[in-house]
Amino acid sequence: MGFLEEGVPLNWADSLAVIKYVREHGIQQFLSMFNRVRTIENDDLLWGDEVEFAVAVLDEQAGTVKISLRGAELLTELRAKEGQSHPESGRYETCHWAPEFGSWMVEGTPGGPYSGFAADLLRVERNMRIRRARLIAALRPGEICPTLPCFPMMGCGDFTVPAAAPNGDKMRSLFIPDACINPHPRFGTLVQNIRQRRGSKVDIRVPRFKDKNTPQGTPAGCPAPSTLEEALKMDEVYMDAMAFGMGCCCLQVTFQGRDIAESRHLYDHLAVLSPILLALTAATPIARGVLLDTDVRWSIIAQSVDDRTDAERRVPNAATVPNEQMAGNGTRPLPKSRYDSISTYICHHQHGRNKESSTNAYNDIEAPIDQEAFETLCKGGVDEVLARHIAHLFVRDPLVVFEGRIEFDDDEATDHFENLQSTNWQTVRWKPPPAGAPLSGEKHIGWGTEVRW
Repeated sequence: MGFLEEGVPLNWADSLAVIKYVREHGIQQFLSMFNRVRTIENDDLLWGDEVEFAVAVLDEQAGTVKISLRGAELLTELRAKEGQSHPESGRYETCHWAPEFGSWMVEGTPGGPYSGFAADLLRVERNMRIRRARLIAALRPGEICPTLPCFPMMGCGDFTVPAAAPNGDKMRSLFIPDACINPHPRFGTLVQNIRQRRGSKVDIRVPRFKDKNTPQGTPAGCPAPSTLEEALKMDEVYMDAMAFGMGCCCLQVTFQGRDIAESRHLYDHLAVLSPILLALTAATPIARGVLLDTDVRWSIIAQSVDDRTDAERRVPNAATVPNEQMAGNGTRPLPKSRYDSISTYICHHQHGRNKESSTNAYNDIEAPIDQEAFETLCKGGVDEVLARHIAHLFVRDPLVVFEGRIEFDDDEATDHFENLQSTNWQTVRWKPPPAGAPLSGEKHIGWGTEVRW
């Protein structure tokens, strides 16, 4: 999940002193990287998938299923076993394991990328089966890892193993304990800083499926509840923690393009396909133990990481106090969460010469930009279409900044750019080569495009 770093993360109050610096230098880092690698061409097609797994405990005698908070323990074991394999022999499929937001989750990817040959298509299912087999081999008796986007009973009474109580210091949730957050320091800080920047807990609301037996609850649009009893009486299905959204599992696929132009072209195509893929794989009819009137998880996730202030969300009579350190002073209206669909197409077809196929003709929805960043990018040699996309990402603030990792050589590092890039979770993500990646050779990484659904 995103850009992980080791160290001590700053809380929101301490972050305010440096977030403007991070945004400004993130743009400079992008420019330096862009001008260094913009001429890369003729890269091979390489691609791979990321699958998120949720681990649960099945108690057949009690007739219960609960999530198992052993993600970090399992991750350590899986990585250790993976290190004992011998990929250099070429006889075995390898896997890579990474942490996810939930302490009951792990992420698995192929140990190396697939290529553009037909034989590689045959490797995909095999590697997915191997990942699942290796995870199952690490489970305890009674543990299972079903392929589910959302654990249906999340937030319902005693739903974790070991048991834990809600209302922790980080999420302050009426339903979910802080023990559900991955122990990596980034995740807990992410939860707290979203809440503190926003000025309140996240407020997730999804329409309840109704039939003739559904009782009438507190009408939609009511103020956020302060007690569990109030929450359960609401007409909408109310959730109040990042874990409801980032605890969902998804599939992501990343492709390496031939060059920067192809990666941008692919971005626009995948942006059109991603909602179709989401609909085809719809599998979230239940959340917080309630039958929903929707069938995908997307809205839940978008609301679960919505760090916008009241003014940014256009709440009537918002009392948000402007802060010059925050992007847009914390008051610039932003039409949607930082986890949502894309806002701009980025393919620069024929450099915009043909008005009928010009990208600008299709960029017709509200997409605020950081004007200073946009001008800096254009002056630095980035075309206006791409500059608008990057400047749109930078209307957000960095959410997690690590102590001692503020000042970098902008010609060598991209940490601050990746900080903003990795916390703009959109249907498609355009991925420039990482800092330090060689321009050729086995360790070379080219221009990438990632789609999620």
